[in-house]
Amino acid sequence: AVTMAAVPPGGRVLAVGNGPVFLLAAKTAAKMGYKTTIVSAREELFTQLLWSEAREEPRDPNLTVLGVTRDEDVEAFNDAVANADGLIIAFDAEQTLTDTLLDVVLPATGGAKRVACLSKHLNGKGYGPFVAASKTAANKEVWAASDKQVQMYRDFENKLKSKLASREGSGLTIVRCGTLKGGGPASPDDPIPDDVPTLSEKLYDDLAKDIVNWQLLFDCDTRGVALTPGDSAEGPGLRAVFTACASDASPGDSGRVQVCQALVRSLARD
Repeated sequence: AVTMAAVPPGGRVLAVGNGPVFLLAAKTAAKMGYKTTIVSAREELFTQLLWSEAREEPRDPNLTVLGVTRDEDVEAFNDAVANADGLIIAFDAEQTLTDTLLDVVLPATGGAKRVACLSKHLNGKGYGPFVAASKTAANKEVWAASDKQVQMYRDFENKLKSKLASREGSGLTIVRCGTLKGGGPASPDDPIPDDVPTLSEKLYDDLAKDIVNWQLLFDCDTRGVALTPGDSAEGPGLRAVFTACASDASPGDSGRVQVCQALVRSLARD
């Protein structure tokens, strides 16, 4: 039997991607005790999103944010790649790593044996013209599962499997998601518990595009997680225009907090 290499407690994790889900995945990994590294060209913004000034939240010493211009940051990044036990790949945007960047963070020799990747295509059911219309009319962040985007994610998953196939003890976890929502601390009157990592209140300011801040309401109304075995999760179907900005858990939705817990917790499983 082949045993996947679980990332040990205190192990080193490199996180790559973009958007709130990438930052929250890194913060979650650090909270769970992993020595986590990310790279940022927007260090001030990342700091504001990661740590709440309103709650006087201290920075986590397990999370290292590297810049992109200093020689010492480049050296530290190369060290993080070469000595990583785990790699997290998480994009808010509908994109994946280019082949060049994938070769950088997962080199032919050395580097992580355990990879957790966020992928967006669910099982393909519950999509169609109503979902595409909701993306245009209600929420541009809706995952509409176009054939081109689905194929992009499938191709990238196959690339990851191929790269890891030759690494003894390697393991790949693919966490599938739909429309990403929330990721902040919820309301001050009903906050998410302190032991569950979230981004700061600034997330809601950056994401808010409506009079009602439904991203905040989503974090207030949606606690816990519903798991579906295999690739059985469906999209919103005919209800898409109503669920696009809904604050309750709806088919095709994925909470950033829950998605990041799945990504990070998978690293410890062998």
